[in-house]
Amino acid sequence: MQGCCNDFFYEFELEVEHIKKTNANPITQAKLALEYIEIKLKELFLWLEKFIFNSKEDEIHFFKELKFKITSKYIFFNRILDIESKSPSNSKKLKIKHYEKALNNCFQFSKQDKEFYKYYRSGSIHNDHLYFIRNSEKQTSNLDISLINFDKKLCTSHDVKVANIIANDILEIYLEEKIEEINSSPNSNHQTAKSNLNWTGSKIEMVELIYGLHNLKMFNGGNTDIKEIAGQFSKTFNIVLDDSIYRCFQDIKNRKTIKTKFLHSLSENFNNKIVEEEQN
Repeated sequence: MQGCCNDFFYEFELEVEHIKKTNANPITQAKLALEYIEIKLKELFLWLEKFIFNSKEDEIHFFKELKFKITSKYIFFNRILDIESKSPSNSKKLKIKHYEKALNNCFQFSKQDKEFYKYYRSGSIHNDHLYFIRNSEKQTSNLDISLINFDKKLCTSHDVKVANIIANDILEIYLEEKIEEINSSPNSNHQTAKSNLNWTGSKIEMVELIYGLHNLKMFNGGNTDIKEIAGQFSKTFNIVLDDSIYRCFQDIKNRKTIKTKFLHSLSENFNNKIVEEEQN
């Protein structure tokens, strides 16, 4: 049982991670993940209907330690789909408020069924035989997500509660990251797409241009750090400069002949272009 389940859940985790990595849009990501999870849940339940555990300990292990790996993801992506579908599209403040409300709902979750929440969080095991052994007489959780809780032969009284705890943990992290992402964005209401302009000159030529403009105080009256200017040039022209701007500047200063070779060439070629057009 253990080897078979481990392979199943390992492959499942790999595919879910692949879906997340290849789909940046959270709504698309959630929809694709849910489609896949529903298929895998049905596979798992077909196996579970026929499988006989060797011992009560094996059954407890499955429903307490393994099953939530798939059911928690199903709950998580359902919540993501709901949250992101209702998320305001433009306003930074409204977006933050929307995510904070969802985050507050996560915090309130821990106040529900405090006894079991404490039992699970503390790693207790003394009631596992009550919580994680199937019993048709026990009442299962009353959830709308019927696919993971539709048959008492496939569920125990508390395994879905564990899935909810884990899903809630993942959701808290997701929401906190979304809020931080918005807060750290300098202009999240008007985010621009990646520039299509690519610098095809050399890195040292761009550094020469940046230092020339900085020296003439072309940005903010000269009250801008050279690294900030370099950062903007990097984003606009899709070139990585980082700390290499300082090394490049040293190379420029160490030149034996013309120090500002690129700027000299730029000026000379532009002057020649003007002269040509005036002559025609």
